[in-house]
Amino acid sequence: MRKLSLAACTFALLSSWSVFASTDLESKSAPVSFQAVPEIMEKFDDAGEYRKKAVTLGRLPHKVEMGKQLPTYVAGEDGKPVLETQNTVTDEVVIARNPAPVVGAVYNEWLVPKETWQSTYGELPMFDTFMSFKRVKSIKAIPITEDILSLLGSLDGETAVIDVDWNDAGMKVYKDGYLTDGGYGIAPEEMHSTYEKIE
Repeated sequence: MRKLSLAACTFALLSSWSVFASTDLESKSAPVSFQAVPEIMEKFDDAGEYRKKAVTLGRLPHKVEMGKQLPTYVAGEDGKPVLETQNTVTDEVVIARNPAPVVGAVYNEWLVPKETWQSTYGELPMFDTFMSFKRVKSIKAIPITEDILSLLGSLDGETAVIDVDWNDAGMKVYKDGYLTDGGYGIAPEEMHSTYEKIE
């Protein structure tokens, strides 16, 4: 009888610890609003200014896409596509795409609120087929270092999740990538291949 009680107590203790550890882990991995971290925002005072050198493709969503999730893929270290985030398609967004695929037939596509798209590219797409647009607006961006990741509550020292307007689950950002004054992150490979620094 005593052994049963001891086992039951041990199980209860381990279960409680597991729930506590799980809750603690979940709270640490919640999306972080980097705009609320003074140590990060100070770095934007001396941030570099960048403009997208490549064209961006943009289109209006198809009716069948409404309410569905659009996955955004970036290139992983092994050259394979990695799911960065997923967002719900609405009639208030433009679907953007980088012209070159991440790999094979997998493209880096993401959603942009129409108002943001218009201020960034000057005009909205008129059709649900991709058209080329050149960015007219520059951005300020800071590199994502180990210190920045730590301030963002990174659990692995390589990635963190930031709070963004268009997805309650947040957006994953990567070491050696960039945080922008537009409130989003840019993966390292994307920054290298599609942006240029304004001198």
